[in-house]
Amino acid sequence: MISKQHYLLLFSIVTLFIGPAGALPQETKKSIVLEDFSNLDKNGLPAGWIAQRENPNPAEIYKVEKEGDRHFLHADGQPNRIFKKIKWNPNRYPFITWKWRMKNVRIDPQKERNASFYVSLGTDLLGIPKITKYAWSSIEKPGSEISGGIFRPTTIVLRSGPHETGAWITETINVQEDHKRLYNEDPPDEAYGIGIMTTLEAEFSEIIAHN
Repeated sequence: MISKQHYLLLFSIVTLFIGPAGALPQETKKSIVLEDFSNLDKNGLPAGWIAQRENPNPAEIYKVEKEGDRHFLHADGQPNRIFKKIKWNPNRYPFITWKWRMKNVRIDPQKERNASFYVSLGTDLLGIPKITKYAWSSIEKPGSEISGGIFRPTTIVLRSGPHETGAWITETINVQEDHKRLYNEDPPDEAYGIGIMTTLEAEFSEIIAHN
């Protein structure tokens, strides 16, 4: 017959390995929501996002709106990058999925415009983020890669032109593999953050890291 002391010891060991009732071990978790645009700060920007500069006024460029149950960020096309420093493990969650919708793709053969989603999985020795820029371009061909040199991000063009304007498009990118290819290194286990900037009128929704 098992004594009360032995029963409590056995229960403690089992609980240690399986966790509380109804909880899953962290390593089985499939995704992390990096942003759903449902929370705002006092200035009306998505909570936790910081603008690169004060002018043009980021609170006028970026507006959080709602369509049914979906919150999304509307950008009017004036360039002012916003960035959210958020930690996740890109080696455990190597993919990022997001939705975006172009509202107006202006074609000017002499000037490229784009809507861009930025991912930074690490920093250099000076603490400067290593950034990869995923773009919907007005004129560059999908699949193009444009090196930014030492201090600017490399741009990977995912889509181009106005033919899908008005529709929500879902992108899924293996950001871990892109980082390894572009920087010749594995990303650290703690990513740096994400960013958005546009010179096109565009909207962004539901940014998720997953495996």
